[in-house]
Amino acid sequence: MTMNATFSIHRLGLTIYKELQEKYMPILTSTGIILMTYLAIWALNLIDGEPVAAGARASSAATILSIIGCLAPFFLYKNENRRMEGVFYAVSPSSTLEKTISMLVICSVIFPLLSTVLLMSLDSLLTLMPFEARYSGSIWGCMFSSKEYLNTITSFLQLNTDPMAIDFVNRMFDTIIPLAVPPIVGLALTQSAFVLLNMLFRRHKIGYTLLTLLGIWVIAIVIVVISAVSVFDNLQNNPDINPERIYQWLITLYKAAIVFCTYILPIACWILTYFRIRRIQY
Repeated sequence: MTMNATFSIHRLGLTIYKELQEKYMPILTSTGIILMTYLAIWALNLIDGEPVAAGARASSAATILSIIGCLAPFFLYKNENRRMEGVFYAVSPSSTLEKTISMLVICSVIFPLLSTVLLMSLDSLLTLMPFEARYSGSIWGCMFSSKEYLNTITSFLQLNTDPMAIDFVNRMFDTIIPLAVPPIVGLALTQSAFVLLNMLFRRHKIGYTLLTLLGIWVIAIVIVVISAVSVFDNLQNNPDINPERIYQWLITLYKAAIVFCTYILPIACWILTYFRIRRIQY
């Protein structure tokens, strides 16, 4: 059997250890950017002079972690698919599966866990600061529990609207809860697409990735608009349609979208990443 078809737990451990030795500085740098960004937001809040509730901080923390986390693969594995710089990666004594699993462990397990724990620890320290614009409450649970995160965010938003809309939001919330994943898991799953695009593009990785995502976003918006127009036309032409039926259709569509984006797409991206690593020509 060729190296591409072999797998060894011992060799996988050595591969992860070797790559961590090479990439610990980019990991620490990316984590440092996350912490400095959060500190900058805290400093701006001091100027404003208002206390900051847990919901606002949880939203800020999740946003910062998501942005830097999605950019992390471009820092950690920026040279592995390039013709000159990636030669040593190509000839390393590990199989394609071991390289892919190592990339998964470092990008989607070690980095998200390390950055989240350090950010939550920083937030806990900031709650001890005796300023007027102090941080109150803990957001540890928000980052590790989807239910607590959604409850905190919705209580922070304090939606004020008509009872029918509130009922719709509550029913959608009840639909999301069983399928949702904690923010830290969501960060790890989201990275899969960026890992794949990082390995696909040899140059201008971030620029090409943004253009690709913009194109996908435009196509998705067009599909949504066309679908919405079609639904409204049907409602106008068929006024006797039961609104509950429309709601159930929207719930089914929303569930399918969540399952696809949360579970199917990340798995597909990692499988494609495996084949991309296997077929890279140096």
